[in-house]
This record gives sequence, structure tokens and C-alpha cells, in this order.
Amino acid sequence: MAKAVHVTKFDAEKYLDYVTLVEIPIPEPGSGEVLVQPYMRPVNPTDVAFIKGAYGPNFPLPRVPGSEGVARVIKNGPGSSKFQEGQRVVAAQWPQFTNGGTWTTHTVVPQNILFPVPDEVSDETAAQFFINPVTVYGMFHELNVPAGEWLLQTAASSVLGRQVLQLAQHRGIKTINIVRRKEAVQELLDLGADAVISTDTEDIVERVQQITGGKGAYAAIDAIGGPQTSKVVGALRKWGTYMVYGLLDLRPMELSVSDLLVQQKVVRGFLIYEWIEQQDKASVVAAVMKLLADKVIVPFSGESFPMEQVKEVLVKSQEVGRGAKLFLRN
Repeated sequence: MAKAVHVTKFDAEKYLDYVTLVEIPIPEPGSGEVLVQPYMRPVNPTDVAFIKGAYGPNFPLPRVPGSEGVARVIKNGPGSSKFQEGQRVVAAQWPQFTNGGTWTTHTVVPQNILFPVPDEVSDETAAQFFINPVTVYGMFHELNVPAGEWLLQTAASSVLGRQVLQLAQHRGIKTINIVRRKEAVQELLDLGADAVISTDTEDIVERVQQITGGKGAYAAIDAIGGPQTSKVVGALRKWGTYMVYGLLDLRPMELSVSDLLVQQKVVRGFLIYEWIEQQDKASVVAAVMKLLADKVIVPFSGESFPMEQVKEVLVKSQEVGRGAKLFLRN
């Protein structure tokens, strides 16, 4: 029998009441499919959001969550021969919105969404290859910020924010990093941030103008949204692009019409699940795996816990200032 985390109801407030670990039959792979054994998966904010129902209530229940992870090939179905049994693989993307995610010990997936993990990439790094590193790579690809220009980011002390710093340094892009806690300022400076703004004591627009010599940031990436959006967009140069990739603040976004009409600034979204399906996946996976293997991007890995402790890990993953990524393991 396999073990799987089941979500039996979407409820933002009482979500822990509807998360349970169950035993299910091990599925058989069909034509063009592979039976894999996910054995390490991070607990991402997007996973918590999914469990709480932020992606909508219209998914069949019970549901297996899990946006990413690393797995071993257990068995190839008829017509599947791309991978050897025991080989480590990741997916782009795991079918959490269709057949179920990675929070299970066994699952069947199409062969064509799987990609091998290089020997140089650790289990912890491979497990969190998709949501953050591919998102960072994709946003940099879309924004195309030139070397020497300023990139503004919110939630800069997050795991993804640290990876933005790493890739920006690699490409010669300067960063302005917004945090909510002044305690995070020195930590980010030590990691190579060019400038850090703490919103508990500083005004975003005013400080960006000071840092950039009045030019404004070339582009901005935002994990928060909400009323602060107007400040982030207001800190951009004329014709600058604001890209939102998260919804940590569920309140309505606020924008200045002048920024859009007079300053011709661009406001757009970035969702990794949609973006990856429009790309040459093999090229993207190869590029990101090389960044990981070369340690240009180094994910911030933390503790791992058995699947039996899923509720505890869900709570722990949402602690303010938690830092490193937490994992569920077999």
C-alpha cells in the first residue's frame, strides 16, 4: 500500500481539520506512464494556499497536494523506456491540479513531464527545483533586466527572494530588496544585496529614488500585492515593468492611473504553472539544473519531517521569519 496526504475539504480557517494521512493502493502505470516514488518534497506557500482553497473549490475531493518534489522511478508502463528503475527524476510540472501532487509515496505520471536529476544536484535541491528556481529563471527571462540596472523585489528575505539575489549577482544586476523587519536588513546585505529597504521605518518610493539617483528601478517583482502595490509601481522608472507572482496580501491592489497612463508603466502577472507550458521545457529544465549544479542558485534548505507530521509542518512553515525550506520525507 502507498501513503498519501489527503485534503478532504478546502477551508481557509480550519484547514488542519481536513488534512489526513491515509493508505491507498499503489497505482499501475498505463501506456506512456511511469510509476514513481516521491521521497522528498518541500512545503511551499503555494501548497499551503492550495490546501486552504486559494486556488478555488472546484477540485475533486479527496485531493493529494504537493507542487514539487524529487522521486525515484519504480516501474515503466507500456511504451515508456526513457528512465531506468531507481533513477532520480523531477517533473515540469507535477500534475497537482489534475491527478494529484507529490505528497504521496507512489504516483503515476506521464513520462513526458519527467526529467532526470544530475548527479551533482542533491535531493534537497532537486526537490525544490521547480517552484522557486524555475520561477526566478522565468521572471528574469521575461523582464530581461540589463546588467548594471536596478531590480526591485518585495519579500526579499524569503527563499525565493534569496535566489533572486543569487541570479542577479551572477548576471550583474543590482538589487533593491524590500523587507518588513529591520532584523532582515543586515542578513540580506551580508548575502550580497546592493540595498535593502525596511518598510517598518522607510518609504519605498523615497528610498528607491535615493538609491538609484532619481532614475527609479528598471523593473520590480512582487510576491505581496495589496495596497503596497502602488508604492512598488511608483518606485519604477518610466516604462518600467511591475511583475506580481504572489498573493501574500489578499486585499485589493492599489495603483495610480498616472503611473500607467503618463509614465507608461507595465503591470503584469507571472504564474509558473502557466508560463512553463508555453516554453521548451527541456531547455528550461536544462538551464535551471545547470544553475543549481554550478551552485549559482543555492536553495535555502532546512529540516525534513516524516509525512506523519504533515500538520505540524504546515503550521511551522507559516511562521514569520522561519527562513529555510521545510520538507516532508518518506
